[in-house]
Amino acid sequence: MTSWLDRLRIWLSGSRRAPIAVSPSSLAILGRQIATTQEVEYACDDVYRLLDQFAEAVSRGDDTAPWMPLIRAHLDRCPDCRAEFEALMQALRSPES
Repeated sequence: MTSWLDRLRIWLSGSRRAPIAVSPSSLAILGRQIATTQEVEYACDDVYRLLDQFAEAVSRGDDTAPWMPLIRAHLDRCPDCRAEFEALMQALRSPES
């Protein structure tokens, strides 16, 4: 009998003959992302469009949870967008020359 891990590897590879190598840590990350998927979510493009406004609100100390929960939820799951947000925050924190 094929384990769920083997079935997932086969499914991800798209072939029963050549399963791709998937590490347990990668599967754990994928599992967490699937478990936290919401009915309505922002894609990276949506977040990039609003990220400067969001970073400025965070920088001012505004409570962003009520007015931008989809951005916060996306940043919690997306390392690329989170890195962009952290770079914006760093720029906002640095004194102007």
